[in-house]
Amino acid sequence: MPEEIETPVVIVGGGGCGLTLSSFLSNYGVEHVLLEKHTGTSILPKAHYLNQRTMETLRNHDMVKDILQKTCPPRHMSQVAWQTSLGGSGVLDRQVISKFECFGGNDGTEFAESYKRDAPLRSGNLPLFRLEPILKELAEKRNPGKILFGHQLVNFTDEGSSVVATVYDRAGLERSYRCKYLIAADGGRTIGPKLGIKMEGLTNIADMVSVHFSADLSEYWDDRYFACHFINGECNTVFESGAIVPMGPNWGRHSKEWVFHCGFAMDDQNRHDDAALIPRIRQLLKLPDLELDVHKISHWAIEKVLADKYRVGRVFLAGDAGNRRPPTTGLGLNTAIEDSLNIAWKLALVLKGQTSESILDSYEPERRAVGEINSDWGLFTFSNSAVINTVLGLIPGEREANQFRLQTLFEDTDKGHSFRAQVARIIDTQAIEFCAHGIELGFRYPKGLVLHDGSLPIDRDPLGLKYYPTTQPGHRLPHAWIETGTSVISTHDLVPNKPGFALITDSEGGDWGIAAKNILKNRGVEVVVAQIGERCLYRDYDDRWNGLKGIRTGGAILVRPDNMVAWRSIYKSRHGGKELEVAMDQLLLGDIEEHSKAKL
Repeated sequence: MPEEIETPVVIVGGGGCGLTLSSFLSNYGVEHVLLEKHTGTSILPKAHYLNQRTMETLRNHDMVKDILQKTCPPRHMSQVAWQTSLGGSGVLDRQVISKFECFGGNDGTEFAESYKRDAPLRSGNLPLFRLEPILKELAEKRNPGKILFGHQLVNFTDEGSSVVATVYDRAGLERSYRCKYLIAADGGRTIGPKLGIKMEGLTNIADMVSVHFSADLSEYWDDRYFACHFINGECNTVFESGAIVPMGPNWGRHSKEWVFHCGFAMDDQNRHDDAALIPRIRQLLKLPDLELDVHKISHWAIEKVLADKYRVGRVFLAGDAGNRRPPTTGLGLNTAIEDSLNIAWKLALVLKGQTSESILDSYEPERRAVGEINSDWGLFTFSNSAVINTVLGLIPGEREANQFRLQTLFEDTDKGHSFRAQVARIIDTQAIEFCAHGIELGFRYPKGLVLHDGSLPIDRDPLGLKYYPTTQPGHRLPHAWIETGTSVISTHDLVPNKPGFALITDSEGGDWGIAAKNILKNRGVEVVVAQIGERCLYRDYDDRWNGLKGIRTGGAILVRPDNMVAWRSIYKSRHGGKELEVAMDQLLLGDIEEHSKAKL
């Protein structure tokens, strides 16, 4: 029998999901081991877009410094374009069909101002093969000797009070870990199937090919492009033609590395002809003599699937183990990191004996609901690209007809002008992929570890473009800059990383502070009280918080460790702050259903 090692938590999977979960647990003081079967981090140029929610989460956990040094600057990810080619000298070559602003990168526009206003950091852009080494180094520094790459899980058994995981290490020797909880961050490859979890949805929607290569495109690339899609009538439809995205390490036109994406129907016999891909790229770009150094060619299937369960006993699913979706809008890694944060702080409170184990029951209803929305959104935005093909009138295999359509598009006639205007109008609808500000920041938890206050739901943009900040329970705490002494900080910085809760009020909310002290004394959970106002330690830096707080004088907002609003009192306490104590009892015991019966 192998030696059995005891640890509270075992993470299976050392990708972006597992590595961030490890750092979160370390920050919260939770002992754990991470097991990854591969000996190194990802070599794939994927999962490169880091949305504002992810960036602010990493910032809150002191994980963003190295990422900010290497990520793409906003200007170099401020536009997305559709062109006929990069090179060539023909009449239809190097023509911009349409382009628009993306990710709030065009400084000075209203959309850019909303991105600056609504979060402490802008979005980032750093491919996984550059990001994961940073995340691994952070995890190893915080949990030395327990980030175990080259360790493959071969079996696990949930024994009721604990889980036993059997592992082969780098030397092929068998090890055994006994843990309280096991987290599957393995992409759904091993643990979910063994548990009998079903992935429900659509599979094999399309075959995608990615070619990661180095080349000098500085003469042809627009410094502002996050991505460029190509349509010239010679490579069939929009889907089949493909797109190119810079991969750094320099950015803009000086990017040294790139990735080319194109799609095939699942029954296309040419989809595995890798030898044809380089000539295809040169043909598409109209750069026949372009020197390319290919690093990796990868095939992957588009799917939209959701696990029917996110938890079985003491095993939890996170990241791609719970849902997988088309890459459009970049919701894969970003969703995974939010999964990691959600389970991390709940495990910390449970393992420290500060709360009932029943709060772990809230993980599935919170994160599975978001996983479903994000999977649907990924397919929605992926499918919308077909509308662009439709308005252009491109027909698979009809090269002459397709080129005629492109010629008509650029005619200097009334017909050509109208055609271009209509095409641009339809291409603008793809903003649901590249400008999904409301999707990225506006997710909410209708069910879970939240005490709703009965207020009417806020507005939501059905196209996901606009974010409506609110302090309603179940929503992300709005970001606003506040000052204290000589420092300017975010409202998000008020939440402690122990983990603990924050209680935001004003100069008239003194009773809430008394209740917070009682909670620490009687339950051992810290509730940091932050009073924001003219005569308070914290002051509204730019007069924005006052319009966002959604409470009256003396009211209070209780914020969870993940900066989600758990509860609020719109009005000043009428019972010496006891309302907060009752709310915390219900949250810590996971007794949400009794909320309405316990109101004072």
